[in-house]
Amino acid sequence: MNRKIIIFGGLVLFVLLLLMLGLRYVGNQNDEMYNDSLMSHYEYDIIIESNSTLQNVILYLPVPVFENESGVGLEMVNGDYYNKPSNWNLSLEDTEHGLMLKIETAEIQPVYHSLPVAVPEPEPGSGDLENEVPEEALVVESHEYSEETPVLVPIDFGTRVGADHLINTRSPVGNESVLLPKYNLRESEEGPIVPLPEHINPEYFDYESLVYAHYDASPEAEVQIFVQLEGLNEWWIYGWKYNEYRDGISIQLTGPQEGWVQAGGKLITGDGIYRE
Repeated sequence: MNRKIIIFGGLVLFVLLLLMLGLRYVGNQNDEMYNDSLMSHYEYDIIIESNSTLQNVILYLPVPVFENESGVGLEMVNGDYYNKPSNWNLSLEDTEHGLMLKIETAEIQPVYHSLPVAVPEPEPGSGDLENEVPEEALVVESHEYSEETPVLVPIDFGTRVGADHLINTRSPVGNESVLLPKYNLRESEEGPIVPLPEHINPEYFDYESLVYAHYDASPEAEVQIFVQLEGLNEWWIYGWKYNEYRDGISIQLTGPQEGWVQAGGKLITGDGIYRE
């Protein structure tokens, strides 16, 4: 009986040892996949939407800043950004409210498009597809609203900059580049639109910021400006995983402008999956 107990105990220990070695192997494999695939970057995006022409435009917009420097802003100033608007001058300027991105241009014209039209699929063997697109399906563009061109297309441009470290997405304020200025940063009463899994627990904040706007425009001109920043870590372990923080301000202006205007800001931190 004692011999059988000893043999059984030895088998149990052997199985436990195999299990521990298997878990260690899987853990090492996961660590290797994580280290090989980990990517961290910041994405900065500016959206400007105006329903009429703006002239003699000068804007000061919040820019990602850490320790009074903005690597993301420098990328923009150096012209390394997508959807670059022509004849716009960009610079980083120290203002009474801190470092900001200055945009200067003689004119911003709205762009209106026609509504999308479904293009019928060509019949088999009908020839070159480009020659089969009907003329009425082509996009019509204008600088004024009309029944033919009712869709206002916003100006949308920005940049993506790689980080040389794991971004602190849980506590970015004071540790990472965030949009500045930030006044009256506080916990928000808002939360996720849909329920999140228990292991995903982002925090939500509200704050006030400032935008400087100077331009000539008609009294009916309506302008919306959105500035957005995302700091993201992503990696591959049997599928893509990520965590991030999102920082953004928005403002709506009417008529000509000349001066500082308060903008509303929102910050979401700790969104995603974390490897404890």
